[in-house]
Amino acid sequence: MKRLLLPLLAALALPTAVNAETWYLLGKGERGATYSISMESKEDCEEQGERFINGKNWKGTGVFMLNYFCIKGK
Repeated sequence: MKRLLLPLLAALALPTAVNAETWYLLGKGERGATYSISMESKEDCEEQGERFINGKNWKGTGVFMLNYFCIKGK
């Protein structure tokens, strides 16, 4: 009986689910190019999305039509 009681109590005491959120940065470039990157938080997703559309890190000339949005995963 003692052999079953201790594992049973341990299983009940441990959390069964972790409350972890995953956010996805979905980006769209010119000519239909799409990007999907997983992020740990909504704030990180929005920050990286702004960097994505900023354009300072892109090489080349011309105007880039870049868009993004963040969605919450399961």
